[in-house]
Amino acid sequence: MSELEEVPEGLDLSHGEAELAAAARQLRAVPASPRVVEIADRVLQRALAAPRRSVMIRAHAPLDHLRVSSIAITAIVRERLDESLVGAAVRGVVLDVDRDGRLEAVTVNLVVQYGVVIADVGEQARDLARTVLEDVLGRPTAGSEVPVTIGHAHVSDVTIGDPHAVDPADEAP
Repeated sequence: MSELEEVPEGLDLSHGEAELAAAARQLRAVPASPRVVEIADRVLQRALAAPRRSVMIRAHAPLDHLRVSSIAITAIVRERLDESLVGAAVRGVVLDVDRDGRLEAVTVNLVVQYGVVIADVGEQARDLARTVLEDVLGRPTAGSEVPVTIGHAHVSDVTIGDPHAVDPADEAP
């Protein structure tokens, strides 16, 4: 039930490790709260709100002197897709940026509700992501469009409800 490893026999636990091992045993004995998903969501929201490193991405010419944070682009793509897609939710957005700060590719991972045609929602997500990139970075010149990939079509469970409410512990990152 628990993914914590047992303390090996004969290990010297004289520096506080004994108390830690006792606390771990006590926690394993407590049944999981029915609010575990709600709590996990709050922890995830706080972790995502924490400061983290960002890459500065160049806008397209003639505005290529401007830079936009990768965190901002990710947040805008996620927000626009989550607002617009019906029967799907964004699981993750991955930006591929070269050494010069040019956006090379975008991968969007989705959770799709049972019964929704994955190809259709994927194409809609691709189009929306391209529109967001044009809104934020400007229109690319012909031949320099950023490829947008819907890179993760994985069914780990069936949800007939809101795909935004999928438990974050359902899948590994």
